[in-house]
Amino acid sequence: MNEALPETTRDDLIRDLHLSGISRGDNVILHSSLKSLGNMRGGADAVVDAFVEVIGPSGNLMVPTFTYSIPKWMKTPFDVQSSVSQTGAITESVRRNPAAKRSFHPTHSVAVLGPDAEEITADHMQATAIGLASPFGKMHKSGAKIVMLGTNQTSNSSLHYCEVHAAVPYLPIAFSDEVDYETAWFLNENRHVEYCEIHEVPGCSRGFENVEDELAQLGVMRRVKIGPTMSQVLALRALVEAMDTILTRDPELLLCGLPYCAICPKRRERVRRVRL
Repeated sequence: MNEALPETTRDDLIRDLHLSGISRGDNVILHSSLKSLGNMRGGADAVVDAFVEVIGPSGNLMVPTFTYSIPKWMKTPFDVQSSVSQTGAITESVRRNPAAKRSFHPTHSVAVLGPDAEEITADHMQATAIGLASPFGKMHKSGAKIVMLGTNQTSNSSLHYCEVHAAVPYLPIAFSDEVDYETAWFLNENRHVEYCEIHEVPGCSRGFENVEDELAQLGVMRRVKIGPTMSQVLALRALVEAMDTILTRDPELLLCGLPYCAICPKRRERVRRVRL
C-alpha cells in the first residue's frame, strides 16, 4: 500500500517564500506547477493566497494566462472574460479571482493581483506579446522578481522578453512561412470576432534550459526549495542584463536543437545568414 503524500500547507509556502527572498512590497512574476507541490491543502487558491500574503497589499502578483488564440492552431477566439488560461491551475486561480485584472491580448494575456494591476495590464493589445511595452516590460521597469515554482527556465516567459530586449536577429521569424506575424482572433466588445497580427512572435522555449547553468553560475538564478519542490528565483533586471550579454555573444543559445521544431531551425538559419 502506498503511503499518503505529505501535505503542503499555505503556511509552509509562506515560510519558504520568505526564506527564498520574497518579501513585502515585491512585484512577482509567477510561473508554476501545482502538481509539483504534491498534496496541497486548499489547492491552487491556497498557493495564490500564500503569495499575496507574502508580498502584502503594496506588491503585485502577475501570472501568464496565455491562450494562444490562433485559428490555424484550432484555438477558439480569445474572450478576455472567460477564456481559460492554458498555463496551469495556479494561473487560472488568479484569473478567476474577482480582484484580478487581465490584460487584453489574444495569445499572451496576463492576470495581475495588486494595486498596480490596472496599469500593468493596460494597453497590452497595442504592444507586442512579450515585448518592451508589454506587462513583462512594465514588470522589468518595476524591478520585479520571478518565481519558478516547481518549474525551470523552459517555462520562463521573461526569456522571450529578453530575446526582444537583446534584439536577436530572428525576431521577425514566425511559425508561418513568408510572413513575420501570426494571425490571431478575439471577441471584441460587441462579441464579434476580429482578427489581428501578432508580431515578435514568442517561439519555442525548449531551448531555454541551455542558459540555466550559466544563470546559476552568474548568481542571477537561485535554486530554492518551496514546499516539497525545487524552484528557482530570479531578479528580472539582473536576468535582462545578463541575457543582453549572453545573447550578444551567442544569439542562437535559446533555440532548441530539435529538427522537427516548427520555428527554431528557421530562426537559427536567420542568425547564420545575418552573420555572413
